[in-house]
Amino acid sequence: MTVIPFPVCRFTPTDLAAFYEVALPKCSRGAWAGVARQTARHHDRLMISLPGLSDPVFVFERDQAGFYRLWFKHGGGTSCIGSGTTAVDCLCIWQAAPARRRSGAVPAR
Repeated sequence: MTVIPFPVCRFTPTDLAAFYEVALPKCSRGAWAGVARQTARHHDRLMISLPGLSDPVFVFERDQAGFYRLWFKHGGGTSCIGSGTTAVDCLCIWQAAPARRRSGAVPAR
């Protein structure tokens, strides 16, 4: 039996689940127009397009070292807005913060 090694630069099923946990609500609300995947020898990328724009604005990638980066493409170039050793760490910029409730306590005087 021949075993083909899984390339380190490929997203794992767990990575994709973490991404789609963020992406599906944004796509269903219409905030994102779509997601395209680009796989090459040294990286795996998910490119996010916004409504009305032809080029992707965000790129989530895993490189050949297995490191994750989230890029924002803008008129002035490209900026890294997230990075990490796991997909969840990298995508935390898009994780919803828990709603804060105001305390009903009266401040001490």
